[in-house]
Amino acid sequence: MDHTSSQVNALTGRGDGKAVDWSRILHRIVVAVCALWLIGYFFPPINHDTAVLLYISKLWINGGTLYIDAIDINTPLVFIVYSLPELLAKLTGLPSPTMLTALLGIGIAGSYLTCRRVLKASLNPDLAISAAVLPVLLLFLLIVYPNNMFSQREHIMLVLTMPYLLVASGRAGASPLSLRLRILTGLLAGLGFAMKPYFLVVPVLVELYILYQRGFRYSIRDAAPWSVLAVCVAHALFAVIVTPQYFTFVIPMARDFYSELGGVTLYELFINGNFGAPTVILPLLGIVAFWGVRSHLARVIFLAGFGGLFSAYAQFKGWSYHILPAQALTLLLAGAVIAAVLDNMAWLKRGDKRPARIFAAALMLMVFYQQALNSSPFYMQFGYRNSDTQRLLEIVKLERGNGRILILSPGIYPHFPLLNYANLRMTMPFESMWLLQGVYAECLSDGSLFHNPRNMNAGETFVFKTVSESFAAQQPSLLIVDKIAGIPLCGEDEFDYLEYFLQNPRFAEAFAHYEELVEYDRYAIYRRRD
Repeated sequence: MDHTSSQVNALTGRGDGKAVDWSRILHRIVVAVCALWLIGYFFPPINHDTAVLLYISKLWINGGTLYIDAIDINTPLVFIVYSLPELLAKLTGLPSPTMLTALLGIGIAGSYLTCRRVLKASLNPDLAISAAVLPVLLLFLLIVYPNNMFSQREHIMLVLTMPYLLVASGRAGASPLSLRLRILTGLLAGLGFAMKPYFLVVPVLVELYILYQRGFRYSIRDAAPWSVLAVCVAHALFAVIVTPQYFTFVIPMARDFYSELGGVTLYELFINGNFGAPTVILPLLGIVAFWGVRSHLARVIFLAGFGGLFSAYAQFKGWSYHILPAQALTLLLAGAVIAAVLDNMAWLKRGDKRPARIFAAALMLMVFYQQALNSSPFYMQFGYRNSDTQRLLEIVKLERGNGRILILSPGIYPHFPLLNYANLRMTMPFESMWLLQGVYAECLSDGSLFHNPRNMNAGETFVFKTVSESFAAQQPSLLIVDKIAGIPLCGEDEFDYLEYFLQNPRFAEAFAHYEELVEYDRYAIYRRRD
């Protein structure tokens, strides 16, 4: 036995009468840690954006009209997806955040197992490093890496589309993948990509690569892209027929108001800590993928990551969850490239998977370590007891009255997930005052804080009247006013939402029946005198 073999045997437990395969145990421990990590997401709070989507979906399935009783710029498919946990919550009596995490856990398990199956079918059996590294890295990216972005639309998109991407790499390399598998992964990917129009860049780039590799005749007969397209067309038809307000009202409103909210330049996005790293690293890894390792898998992952990067930049907001797909796919591409290089090194004995498992486990421990340095795991859950959400929840529960509330705030946290946990309903159809933030993104030329009601444009008039009339008609038990309006300071006085709506006689008349209950942090809380 030579010196190299002795070293390998020492690492894996082979030789000297040892029966324990430590490589397998260590590899399985890493997989188990990734899987058990999911338990942490069952604890509150849920992500605030997710809370809004669950709240609106609940209104919808309980008889409300989407884009009328609840106004939001997300596509109908987003609310279809988030309606599933709400429907299950209604059937089981369990909280919808719990059902959402459970459904995502099932989805992640299905995605992981499908990816393992595809890798086994498409990878050369001698590529032991890739077979050991990629499945566990995928599991890490779908469970551990999202952290506080778990259950965001971008996260769900990754869960639904990862099998499609691996199948696409197999299709590019003429791997024997069944028609059933191609259709199923295509349909699920269609659900993921169609949630946001920006996501559609990913399948376009991937399918163009397959067209280049396999030719038009193969691509036109392949069921996978047609499955993706079928879901996208079905979604568009559903939106036109069932929710036409999305096109006639929501899109024009988003163009007028949402584009003014939080907009940044490309340079500002690039120097953003979340955007800069994948913007630089992903193209460099792409060079290696195309002209170094020459792997279909690495190339497809790069193209998907580039599509995710484009999607994040195209939204011009700089929010961390927008860049999640590009970040995750950059890590996956790095793992695929490293594994591809090591699979071609002479020291690895063909057929012996133990060194590969040792390497995969060590690599994942390094990834876990780096993740812990950059992001505190479950920091929202650990801090929930002393959070604004929990403290406001304690106040609101004592004064919930008729179960209706009006919150005038520029953001959606902490009143989402507060409304979900307290089972309260907003009187207005908006989740926040983001429309007014768009209207007053710049100071008025005459120096006034806000427009005279007679001079408001149609969009602002709609918000002004809708909030005021719904407040007067539904008489919520509680009114919460955020003292930080999130609107630029113009002059000495700050924008005040309460003062703004008191211009409306109906709002002012209704507000006369309220008294201040308490001030907490930046929030003034009023209750109705019965």
